Amino acid sequence: MKAKTVNHQFFTLFFLLTFFLIFFSCSTKPAKKTLAYKDYTNLKIGFSTQNFQKAMPLNTGSLTELIGYASREGYQFIEIRDDLAKLSAEECKTIAEEARKNKIDVIYEIHKNLLDTGYFRVFERGLANTLLFPGPGILRTLISKTEFDADAAKKGWTKEELIRITKLSDSCAIIAKAKNIQFIVENFNESFFGDDSTYFGLADFFANTKVTGLQLDLGNPYRSAARVKADPLKVEEYLSTMGKRWVTTHLKTVLTVGGEMQPSLTDNPMSIEKAVEMMGQQNVLYGALELTAVADKQQCFDNHARSIQFLKDKGVLKN
Repeated sequence: MKAKTVNHQFFTLFFLLTFFLIFFSCSTKPAKKTLAYKDYTNLKIGFSTQNFQKAMPLNTGSLTELIGYASREGYQFIEIRDDLAKLSAEECKTIAEEARKNKIDVIYEIHKNLLDTGYFRVFERGLANTLLFPGPGILRTLISKTEFDADAAKKGWTKEELIRITKLSDSCAIIAKAKNIQFIVENFNESFFGDDSTYFGLADFFANTKVTGLQLDLGNPYRSAARVKADPLKVEEYLSTMGKRWVTTHLKTVLTVGGEMQPSLTDNPMSIEKAVEMMGQQNVLYGALELTAVADKQQCFDNHARSIQFLKDKGVLKN
């Protein structure tokens, strides 16, 4: 009888200790954060993995870590920047499963411009990989780069280049659309606006395409690398006419003096507050932090934290 009582007391004590250990471990686990826009709650906040490209290799391990980080911090999506679409199908499937488990959408980005040699092979691999990821089904590439690299004085596309790039881009967009993928391009170092028949810019590109969408880089029209720095008010006016063709945005800032990309968000020639307001009005759902990559991983995370606080201080994100 005494043995039964001792055993009962032992198991009762063991149960209580186990319960309190589980309760304590759960109660001390850091709470998952929530990030949401203040005035446009349908918009999503994310970040590009290019922010970490100097600190972390592009592989399943690093991307799994970044997906977990995105989930804990309250982001809703990430952009995987895989410049030449070198991630294998098996790697993408592993990463995609992690994204699904963490409820993180994925936008896939190749980083090769349309007129560059070998572009279409990278596009084909990128499209195949995009199909494996959860989320909106968006594949992004650069609109320009190599066609300007050899000529420091070149301000925009020639007529022949404009014809080639618009045909190729819409062809890719049609191929992607047949697989329920939206193909978009990011403005880079080309002029935002052309100059009649002297040279052609981004606005001319969209006037001559029908299917391709835009990823607006908020800082590139004002960077030192821009062939012609744009007037922010004219950019705002133009964006208000784009409708559904404006699809995503890189939230990025450059210093007005010097025009260099910054490691965390600051004020920009076109304000982030104005950009988000326009995104909300035009249902541009995806806004991603794009920051100067640094070599120290913790510094990368700190730059993200500062950028999020900047957006909260500006009243863009909820506190």
